Amino acid sequence: MNSSRTWKTGEICRVSGTYRCQNCHFAGREVVKQFEAGKVLPMCDASPDNDVTWRLIREAGPVKATA
Repeated sequence: MNSSRTWKTGEICRVSGTYRCQNCHFAGREVVKQFEAGKVLPMCDASPDNDVTWRLIREAGPVKATA
């Protein structure tokens, strides 16, 4: 696993969870999205850059069944 908890656009998401666009974060915008493991990390809709860095801020927890 990537020890820095960051991945680039186009890489495979290894951990399901909540990710923040670092490019937007450093520019003063807060863009947070949910990604599933196994999917390709997309470009950020809010960033003018084509290649962004996504940082895992919260892993997805187990899904609880409700009745």
